[in-house]
Amino acid sequence: MVAVMSMTPVRLGEYHDDSAVLGVVGVVLSLHIAGMYAFSPVVGWLTDRLGRRPVILGGLAVLLVACAVAGASGHHTPGLSVGLVLLGLGWSGTMVAGSTLLSESVPADVRPSVQGLSDLTMGLAGAAAGALSGFVMQVAGYPTLTLLAAIATVPLLALALRAVPGRAPDEEE
Repeated sequence: MVAVMSMTPVRLGEYHDDSAVLGVVGVVLSLHIAGMYAFSPVVGWLTDRLGRRPVILGGLAVLLVACAVAGASGHHTPGLSVGLVLLGLGWSGTMVAGSTLLSESVPADVRPSVQGLSDLTMGLAGAAAGALSGFVMQVAGYPTLTLLAAIATVPLLALALRAVPGRAPDEEE
């Protein structure tokens, strides 16, 4: 998510003149951030109602759609905006449900350190993605960046679909 989000202002700058780009970037990124946080209570409710894994899988599906929409939007700002809102919603689904699943998977006395390590790992991965995204954007362009971001979800998809040892399939979150 960070790689795509961080290069969106650059993408918008490719086809908006200097006097308009700041306002357009502000609106598009505001919509993206709203996608990340505005529906968190609904995502939390769905996580409790449907289970952690289904919401994670749904979030991954939304992330894949977001990458496709953003990458295929060309120089169409409304399409890019929709892609970025979806990117935020997909992030919210994977983060809320994933953090819940992680927290429930460890004893209470180690939850703070495990969650902290998880957040550190996520922050470092985001920083690396943000740093590499500029290079990818320069060399191959925004559509390729969104494709690589979509491909990066495959390991998470594999983890979310794997069977949990010691649990029957109907018992799994």
